[in-house]
Amino acid sequence: MNIEKAIQVYLEWKQTHTNWAYTRYENRLLQFKAFIVPKDKLDEINGDDIVAFHRSLEEKYSLNTIAYSARVLKNFFWFWHGRGKTGFNPKEIIPIRFISADKDIVTKDDLEDMSDLLEVNHLQDLQKKLIIHLLWDTGMRLSELLDIKISDIGEQGTDGLRTAKVRTRKSMRYNLVIWGADTDELMNRYLGMRACLDCESNLLLINPKTKKVFTPRSVQRWITELSDMAMLDKNITPHSFRHGKANFILDQGGSVRDVSALLRHVKPESSFQYMQLSKKRYEDVARRYLTTFTTSKELQLA
Repeated sequence: MNIEKAIQVYLEWKQTHTNWAYTRYENRLLQFKAFIVPKDKLDEINGDDIVAFHRSLEEKYSLNTIAYSARVLKNFFWFWHGRGKTGFNPKEIIPIRFISADKDIVTKDDLEDMSDLLEVNHLQDLQKKLIIHLLWDTGMRLSELLDIKISDIGEQGTDGLRTAKVRTRKSMRYNLVIWGADTDELMNRYLGMRACLDCESNLLLINPKTKKVFTPRSVQRWITELSDMAMLDKNITPHSFRHGKANFILDQGGSVRDVSALLRHVKPESSFQYMQLSKKRYEDVARRYLTTFTTSKELQLA
């Protein structure tokens, strides 16, 4: 099969279950296609081509970007390996491991500082306000939030709480997320404005100008701008809200098991990384298991 056709078929399949990833996946795959010229057949590509491609990226891109590219290509070749169109074993694409810099987390005070900058009577402000409150209340990944459809949202409970079904890309399973009454007030106000948009899409978060779902890059830009306006001396990303939620759960006396359940981790051990988000908490836990030795001088004084 021609590599260009293979990319097109794969992306059409990918778009059926994750709308926001289409452009990012397309960019990486077309970049790979341009690199491997003159090869133009899917079954001509081997592991050496993948290694050479990623080495070529080292001069221009971060390890994080290269690691993302490796995940895209591995997913792409698993798709065609499963259909019997390539003999190349995707297991040869080894995940790139690297140590990332410490990431800043969002606190409840940070959320309030950013939220206070936004007006509820202005659609674009309301969308931004709703997004940051949903990210905080639910600990959702941005991809999960952008994939939510209006039909995925449940009825408001008598206690003011509300739920929605979200699909996690890592496991492809549906899970429930829940948000509180304050966030639901924003949701109800937004749904009223959303109903007035001339748009056939069932997706919750739609750009009123393009009538398409917001891109992750757009949301990241908003959050960076809000963080700067609120004068937060942090490098905040959409994922910082997820880290902040985990930190908040532990600070309120929750357990790592609670973090695992509420953040819907596929592997429970993923939750243990959050134990070190707070230096004080980490020190408090470690202090319980440190041994205090009595010196000979102290024994003499006694």
